[in-house]
Amino acid sequence: MIEAGIWAVTLGISVPAAMLAIECALGLLPPRHGQDMTAAPPFVVLMPAHDEASGIAQVVAAVMAQLRACDALVVVADNCTDGTATIARGLGAVVVERTDPAERGKGHALEFGRDYLASAPSLQGPRVVIVLDADCVPASGALAALASLSQAQRAVVQGAYLMEPPPGADAMVRVSCFAFLVKNLVRQSGLQRLAGMTLLQGSGMAFPRATFERMRWTSSLVEDLDMGLDLLLAGRCVVFAETARFTSAASSRQATAGQRRRWEHGMMQTACRYAPRLLAAALRRGRGGLALVALDLLVPPTVLLLLLLVLATILVTAASGFGLALQVLLGVEACLGSALLAAWWYHARAMLPLASLLRIPGYVIWKMPLLAQFVTRRERVWLRTERDP
Repeated sequence: MIEAGIWAVTLGISVPAAMLAIECALGLLPPRHGQDMTAAPPFVVLMPAHDEASGIAQVVAAVMAQLRACDALVVVADNCTDGTATIARGLGAVVVERTDPAERGKGHALEFGRDYLASAPSLQGPRVVIVLDADCVPASGALAALASLSQAQRAVVQGAYLMEPPPGADAMVRVSCFAFLVKNLVRQSGLQRLAGMTLLQGSGMAFPRATFERMRWTSSLVEDLDMGLDLLLAGRCVVFAETARFTSAASSRQATAGQRRRWEHGMMQTACRYAPRLLAAALRRGRGGLALVALDLLVPPTVLLLLLLVLATILVTAASGFGLALQVLLGVEACLGSALLAAWWYHARAMLPLASLLRIPGYVIWKMPLLAQFVTRRERVWLRTERDP
């Protein structure tokens, strides 16, 4: 009985840790060659925006610089009380304004935008719809890359959505940006190679026009993640464009804490709801990729995973000494540590200088209350992240 319990603890924590290590290792392989960007189909960028006057000009300008005559940018100014609509319109965007204080949030804005696209005669040509947040700057060529890949694979495409620490950001914010990079770039690349499919992350998403017109958006903590999983369960393909980069500026430590709490509480709730459905669908249809997506969802937040690994190591050592179970745990921990270190070396040395790594224990302590609140004060309603001036 004790032996069975030891192995239950060992395997229960080793499987998600090994999944994370494998994703990171595969995610560090060189990017695959992209599609010919000259063949990108006509596309429309749909940008929901709520009181984004302080930063939307940079994003609209970056988008407009990538549009051709056949493309368009539509900004949905949703319940705005500032100059968001005026600024976007002045830079050449098509702007539609929505006022409904009773129904706020990105989901309602996207529903409104979808209905506008369906009714506007001048916007019937674009065959791909790209959803982009109003604080998210596309890198050069990113929009055409998404549209091209979406058309070539007849799939929904997620770009690499990253956070960039602002000048003078403290170490906690920098470590959080690194964790975001591991989640949204390294693991997404690894999952794409491993399972042949990936997850939606909220911004920098391209949809074939017919698929977008059938989408029903909601306002939840992680509505984009949920809808991407619904697409996979429905037999549709969601793929990752690792070279199409989209970057938002990270917020202050306080705003980052609230943002991470909402994301991670939402992701843990989604894992509980969707992992069993994905595993059942994988068995029923013989699609191993769905099982691998389920395993990805079951990887807890990295801080929580590391704490569980430490606790499991202590328990297994106390119960069985330096036996096979402990050797398995230590081997998995070594692989995971090496993979995370390689991810930092390859992607984040400028973002997270060596001296900042000394703050990781402090980051763990900072994150623990956010994770504990999943039990004591779980986030259940979407709230907009406050923007720094």
